[in-house]
Amino acid sequence: MNNPTLYLDLLDDHTNPDHAHGRADAYDDIHNGTHPHILETRLTWMTDPTISGTTYPAAYLTGYRAQLADWRAYDYAQRITTTHNAWEATR
Repeated sequence: MNNPTLYLDLLDDHTNPDHAHGRADAYDDIHNGTHPHILETRLTWMTDPTISGTTYPAAYLTGYRAQLADWRAYDYAQRITTTHNAWEATR
């Protein structure tokens, strides 16, 4: 089984501090136990300045989005591996 590929897009710039800050905030939220649906809703909220009252830098939003996508890929790979291993054990 292949490892999940990290999410990259055209704005994914690891040298931009705003991008790193967005990734770090999403990472902290994930590891503090915030449910993924809440994080997706939060990203939507941050994207719309009429709701959030703040304009977040594009690099911050891209970093946040990339970290969430990385987490989804990791979670998917874990579930597939667990299912595959359980199926192999029953053969």
